[in-house]
Amino acid sequence: MRSLFSKIFLWFWLAMALVSLTLILSSTWTESRSSGERDEAIDRAMTPLIADNFAEVFDRQGKAGLEELLSHGKGSFPWEPYLFDSFGHEVLGRQVSPQITEAMQLAELSRKTEIIRGNAGHWVGQYVLANSGNPYVLVLDISRRRPPDPAFSVPSQVQVLRFMIVLLIVGLISLWITRHITSPIIQLRSAATQLAGGNLSARVSQETLLRKDELAGLGKDFNHMASQVELLMASQRRLIGDISHELRSPLARLSVALGLARRTADPETDTSLNRIERETQRLNEMISGLLHLARLESGTETLDQEIVDIEGLVSSVADDANFEAGSRNRSVRVLSTFPCSRKGNAQLLRSAVENVVRNAVNYTAEGTEVELSLAPAGEGESAVIRVRDHGPGVPESALKTIFEPFFRVDEARDRFSGGAGLGLSITDRVIRAHGGSVNAQNQPEGGLVIELTLPVDGPSPQVS
Repeated sequence: MRSLFSKIFLWFWLAMALVSLTLILSSTWTESRSSGERDEAIDRAMTPLIADNFAEVFDRQGKAGLEELLSHGKGSFPWEPYLFDSFGHEVLGRQVSPQITEAMQLAELSRKTEIIRGNAGHWVGQYVLANSGNPYVLVLDISRRRPPDPAFSVPSQVQVLRFMIVLLIVGLISLWITRHITSPIIQLRSAATQLAGGNLSARVSQETLLRKDELAGLGKDFNHMASQVELLMASQRRLIGDISHELRSPLARLSVALGLARRTADPETDTSLNRIERETQRLNEMISGLLHLARLESGTETLDQEIVDIEGLVSSVADDANFEAGSRNRSVRVLSTFPCSRKGNAQLLRSAVENVVRNAVNYTAEGTEVELSLAPAGEGESAVIRVRDHGPGVPESALKTIFEPFFRVDEARDRFSGGAGLGLSITDRVIRAHGGSVNAQNQPEGGLVIELTLPVDGPSPQVS
């Protein structure tokens, strides 16, 4: 049970159910106890009066008078009276139970009201003297005609039904309280997940902000933080785009000046001009990458343009990269493919795959090959493009950061290879913009593997 909702609901429901059950049982016990105390007080107050009446009737009228009295009151009294003389004999000669005998004996010894209690009821004994001076003991058997205690007279099925209704009501109240507490937390978690996934416009709903508790304050703080992050990211993207555009003009003028200088250059300065041209070209590529990255992060690139043949794209990139790698004593080999397609921007997807493959060609050892494969994943719902080189790999701590702009594992090596640190970051943005993910890992036997996972729509389109 790891869900906060389940924990809060269960503990609320259990606590309220226990409180309700305790109140029901204590109320029943208190009512039963007070009812018993009330009955005892009535018995002690009424039994002496009844005993006096029965003793006087028997003393003056004998058995006939007592029987007539009993016949008139039969069915109207909630008890059965038994009158004993001084010898301990029941005056009407009726059979008596051991409890009646015990109550009679106790009352005779104490000469006051005595009450015997048992599972079937209770018996009240009362010692009395008639006006003639004859002693008698009256015992009232309240076990036969006494109505059951109303607290326990309800059938067990009804008691179970009542308890189930209480549990249901308590459950509904607990559910409402739990939803009231956890709903803003769930919304906050959803907004945080969207923000972490790149949706900088994610915010907590206005309903949560209108609450009058600490969760509303937390939601307002989160929205403020998200707005600041969105503002900073927008400023960063705008700055990159503006700088890139501004650099294009002097770079264009530098290229024109370089062309004019070549016309009048002598062989001695030709080497320097070639170096300037290479650096100019490298700077131009870096600016193009920056503009490309800014467009991707700002969302101005159009993605849903056409059905892209992923299998054909991988094969085409491999052919081009293999041709270029051949001049450097390296090669690119496709291990496996399968027919699949994806709706998106074909140029961006090709650039994403090409950046990874060219990066692998740059760093794989001479005489080795870059291995490229396309395989299904997730029951055919996704495709994984796997690119492996046989180079030195990267430190484990850098496996996540190699997709950040301008990141370099080895500054001197990347400068020598001509990399600007933008290729893998562009790949990451393109793949994520198409609903996929990028992952990098070192191989135990050496080399780096980069996997591009893309959702696919179906097999490759038929070429007519």
